[in-house]
Amino acid sequence: MSVFKTVLRNSSYQLGSRVMSRLLFIAFFVYAASRLGPELFGILSFALATVELLSAVGDLGLTRLGARELVRHWERRPALAGEIFLLQVLTSVFFSGAGAILVLAWHPDEPKFQLMMLGMVAILLSGLVNTAETMFVAGQRFLTSALLTFMGRLIYVGIGFAAIASGASVVLVMWGFIIAVSIESTVRLVVVARTVTPFSFRFSLTELWAMLVATIPFAVAAAANIAFLRVNVVILEFLKGDVAVGVFNVAFTLFTPFVWIPMIISRTLFPALTETFIRDPGQARLTTWQWYRLLALVGIPAALAITLLAGPVLSHFPAGYEGSAGVLEILIWALPLFLVVSLGFNVQQIIGRERAAARVQLIGALANAAANFILIPLFGIRGAAVATVVGAGAMAVQIYYDLHRHFFHAKHLVTLFIRPAVGGLVMAGVALLLFGVSPWLATFTGLAAYAVTILVTGGVRPSEIRTLLGS
Repeated sequence: MSVFKTVLRNSSYQLGSRVMSRLLFIAFFVYAASRLGPELFGILSFALATVELLSAVGDLGLTRLGARELVRHWERRPALAGEIFLLQVLTSVFFSGAGAILVLAWHPDEPKFQLMMLGMVAILLSGLVNTAETMFVAGQRFLTSALLTFMGRLIYVGIGFAAIASGASVVLVMWGFIIAVSIESTVRLVVVARTVTPFSFRFSLTELWAMLVATIPFAVAAAANIAFLRVNVVILEFLKGDVAVGVFNVAFTLFTPFVWIPMIISRTLFPALTETFIRDPGQARLTTWQWYRLLALVGIPAALAITLLAGPVLSHFPAGYEGSAGVLEILIWALPLFLVVSLGFNVQQIIGRERAAARVQLIGALANAAANFILIPLFGIRGAAVATVVGAGAMAVQIYYDLHRHFFHAKHLVTLFIRPAVGGLVMAGVALLLFGVSPWLATFTGLAAYAVTILVTGGVRPSEIRTLLGS
């Protein structure tokens, strides 16, 4: 099966699971936001964001490094699986324990204190989920991973709905999260041991130490990536309080599915492109360039469409969330940049430039954090959205120069966006003419105008699509 067809199939599994999970989450978050109000909803959002951030740090990048090493040395998978399992458990214990100490020292008011302490338990369990995910990615068992991910989300949302409907506190909602992660991690490990590989702990401390050292750039990249996405919530909490977090997180919840698309495609591309690069670096460059061409075509029209529809969609949210539409209209413009950035990280790690990938993500996260501290006091929650776009731009510029020097050589990534930019201008013009009639009519007519423009200007080449399908 070609790389394109394999990625399309595997990405569809992951994307389908994410879409169904996100539909569940959107329904749950709308319900929770209306029942809890911006303040309590903001407290819950802050706790979940902190768990996500610390879980990423605790992963130490083992999910990516482990998948790459397993693809390269599949014959050693039992021992490699044992090393990954042990390191994931040890790091999860360390970070959950360190987090618990910090929460005890901080000791915020209830219910935030209980939510944060339960969150530290979730971090401990996340190491087991990450271990299994590494095995699934390396073995390209994306359907199994997608089904188990959806199972965990379904359990959590079910308990959350029941808790809020019965008038229980948000603490019980977090207990639902703990139960869901516990079940998902247990089932994942059983499936891995029975279908992918048993865990062998017959390795030396020297080998374990070498694996730990090798994770450093991957760990920095993974932590910086989650910090980039969630630092806005943390800084908003301390600068503007729980209400601002609640309003921002409604927009961010609707924004994240669009970020998943490039991330899911990149993750499913990773094993196949790793194998291709080892076998034929020239073919790997050609295939990657073709994927860039396809991804470059979708970012700008998607961002324009969401900008047009953000107001009409979010007007149906309960009172208190009026500012969310403006936040989403800004956030979505990070999407075209993320398309370049996500695939760029993939390439850097495939060709052994994981240190450069870590540097790019770290600088992007720092730029985002710095912009938040500057822009939130000036513009409130919209400033947090602008900071995300600033950080994405900082990463995209670094990716461009690094890949031009070390992978594509004569090819310039910026040229890929010339036709999409022209198509975007046409789409915007058509949409503005019809927006007064109907935002939905304006959006879909604008998308049709964009598609026609791309076809007329040669943005889509049938020969290139045929080559990709057969690669």
